[in-house]
Amino acid sequence: MQQSLQESADGVILVVTRKVLPGNESFYDDWLGRIAQAELAAPGFLNREDIPPLPDGQDWYTSVIRFDTAANLDAWMESSTCRDLVAEVEPLCFSVAKSRIAPGFSGWFSEAPATGGPPPAWKMTMGVVLALYPSIFLISWLLTSRVDWNFPVKLLVSNIVAVSCVSWISMPLVRRLLGRWMAPTAAVSPTVNIVGVLAIVIALLAMLWLFLQIPMG
Repeated sequence: MQQSLQESADGVILVVTRKVLPGNESFYDDWLGRIAQAELAAPGFLNREDIPPLPDGQDWYTSVIRFDTAANLDAWMESSTCRDLVAEVEPLCFSVAKSRIAPGFSGWFSEAPATGGPPPAWKMTMGVVLALYPSIFLISWLLTSRVDWNFPVKLLVSNIVAVSCVSWISMPLVRRLLGRWMAPTAAVSPTVNIVGVLAIVIALLAMLWLFLQIPMG
């Protein structure tokens, strides 16, 4: 069963697995329908997918629930409606596990402006490309033209250096440069959103032109 209201790359995902006591499967399926219906009225709810046990030995139910923000997910989970429904199903289950997944590159953007939530995924993606491109190019250029190592060794070292460089040098710089533009799309004016996109595209094209002038041999 899948309730889908909209598709978005943003949001937070809650994954819940439950093992249901034998003989209670029909009651659990009925409960899933009722909690899915209740979630439709929850602010920020995006969609959910319920995966039943599989015949290859997977004997648990999996629910994947998506909300637009962690705050809205927390609000739903703390609501009396959700609490009552969860309390109702607990006697039917003997094993429950929960985990959260934050899609996108939220770990690199923990200092995003507090003007409505974390940056949308498309802005985080553009910011990551802006930070990665010069870092990867320069590191690859140095290792390709200056170091005579076997390719697997060269690849490992370049990845370690690149991730370290992006995490502690280029990404903090990009966050500062983009500033308020990294706020949720609706929190800034359309003009600011467009100017930010154009600035990133121009910066990437300028770096492309510059890097094309550098001999790789």
